Amino acid sequence: MSTQSKYILTVLFTFSFATVLARPGQAERREKNTAESHYQRGMKAYTLGKFPEAIEEFEKAYELRSEPVFLYNIAQSHRQNNSPQRAIFFYRRYLEAEPQAKNRADIEQRIQDLQANLNGKPENATEPAPAPVAQPVPPQPLPPPQPVVVQPMVVAQSQAQPDADAGRGLRIGGIVTGAVGLAGIGAGIFFFLHANSLYEEATKPGSVYDAAKDDSSKTFRGLGWAAVGTGAAAVVTGGVLYFLGAKKRSAAPVALAPIIAPGVGGAALCGRF
Repeated sequence: MSTQSKYILTVLFTFSFATVLARPGQAERREKNTAESHYQRGMKAYTLGKFPEAIEEFEKAYELRSEPVFLYNIAQSHRQNNSPQRAIFFYRRYLEAEPQAKNRADIEQRIQDLQANLNGKPENATEPAPAPVAQPVPPQPLPPPQPVVVQPMVVAQSQAQPDADAGRGLRIGGIVTGAVGLAGIGAGIFFFLHANSLYEEATKPGSVYDAAKDDSSKTFRGLGWAAVGTGAAAVVTGGVLYFLGAKKRSAAPVALAPIIAPGVGGAALCGRF
């Protein structure tokens, strides 16, 4: 065999081997895209109230990709299609596939309700508790009369102007930094509330799971932690700056002022120490 023939055979073998290796990856991507298209068609059918069609699309998606969320959507569609037994079956399959599901308590309660409707015996039926009887409030005694305090009349007092400019920049910086920190904490609280709202919408009982809203809720929760942490650090920094500015204020000079009032005579010692 010539050198040229060996070179041609080597190239053909290398090309064939690369093609075989590439096929599984392409098949996996095609399978993922097909499952996603079935999922989108199932969501559209569920929104339009075409529950049998939604069930069919979600089952096809699960056959291509064994994601637990597809089992939950199948159960939801069966429940809306008045098929409680099939709904219970797929709810249980979902909990088996996703033991740490965040909405596990809601699903277990839903299974109990569906089972109770099948048995014709509603669970936990209790009589309403009687309204509490309001107890009479005893009259409050009148407050004792406050003593009248006669303020002494100051005849003269020396004026002393404290050095208010010392540390003023630090105090203003501390106030501004603290205000920014409080605003950051407020923004963090807003992000937390918005994240909880998105999560509740994503896992709202009676509707299918929305993965996009769940991811958005995680993003806003992370932003909330960042804003609260930054805001808390700014509040602490502002407090330290204000404290340092307050220490730089020099003490005002001591002032001695005479006091004359009916039945009172003496002098007052004023100042900041």
